[in-house]
Amino acid sequence: MKSTNFGYIPALDHLRGFAALLVLYFHGAHFITHKIVYGTPYDPANWPVAGDPLSALVIEGHTAVSLFFVLSGFVFTVGSYPKQLNYVGFFRNRLLRTYPLFLFFLCLGILFNPGNFNLLALLQSVFFLANSDSAMNGGAFTFVFWSIAVEWHFYLVFPFLLALLQRRGWTALAGLIALFLALRVLLYFQGADMRDVSYWSIVGRMDQFLLGMLAGLFYRERFQASARFDGLALWGLIAVLGSLTVFNRFGGGGLNNHVWIFWPTIEGAAWVLFVLGYLSIARHFNAAVGKALVGLGTVSYSIYLVHYVVLDLFMRRDWDTLLPVANPLGTAVLNTALLVMPVVVAVSAVTYYCIERPFLVRRRQYMKPR
Repeated sequence: MKSTNFGYIPALDHLRGFAALLVLYFHGAHFITHKIVYGTPYDPANWPVAGDPLSALVIEGHTAVSLFFVLSGFVFTVGSYPKQLNYVGFFRNRLLRTYPLFLFFLCLGILFNPGNFNLLALLQSVFFLANSDSAMNGGAFTFVFWSIAVEWHFYLVFPFLLALLQRRGWTALAGLIALFLALRVLLYFQGADMRDVSYWSIVGRMDQFLLGMLAGLFYRERFQASARFDGLALWGLIAVLGSLTVFNRFGGGGLNNHVWIFWPTIEGAAWVLFVLGYLSIARHFNAAVGKALVGLGTVSYSIYLVHYVVLDLFMRRDWDTLLPVANPLGTAVLNTALLVMPVVVAVSAVTYYCIERPFLVRRRQYMKPR
């Protein structure tokens, strides 16, 4: 996805495509497996235990949202530092990037779930509060809206974070990470629901945006694709898979205790290592492979919004278990890969070219030299 504000980095599209598909596999693995094993509405209390690091990646695939947030902080910092940002132009571009498809799915959610319509709920969804419990419930069409709201919360504060970075340097961002960690500790001792705080809100997710910004600063000032950074990709992969495996052993995304105080920071740091390494090793990829990965990244936002609608349709029609194997998780992953994913990618290509792209081409530069 090319930006008008900084040089194109194809590897970032690779990572976006990977993150979007990982969310699909995460939801497919959980909902289809739960349906096979329990035959009841999904209950996160029945969180699966991973048998190996790769299954941990799928079972804890909600980590893809963390990767998206790290990439957001990274991309905006690479494109903006040390230039001057035009606030109005920045927000205009963000609206053109996220809202056309968002509003399209919001309208579909109202159309297919008219009984859930409420004017106040609609206003909350439109004005960046789709992660609240009282926001518009459009069924499968609004299932992932919460993360878009959190993303917008970051957009609203990014200009101020950029000004702070330019004035005080990287230590200011590190200090903010420490501040948000302390805030979550305080909330924990006040009896807050830590999973709600750390997973669904900017209070937990800010660490990941800030770590992405620090990675963007490092990329601009010190990064150079080389064998040394190629090795960082391996260490980053070990950090991601290792931390997810340990997290799963503690109870994974289904747990709700003090682990959530620190988990967003640990998760974000692991992804930062992998992202910086991946930006180096991506230069070795075959041109055809790179082009295919860029294509996935180009439609990644559509994949993210489309995937649960398609998965929900398959599950309602019992098309999600047409290819059974002995292991329920294996059945879920196989059907997601061979049946659900091709439909998701095809529909996403249509929504990208028909809804996203006409607005994306209207984006303008919002950066100028300081």
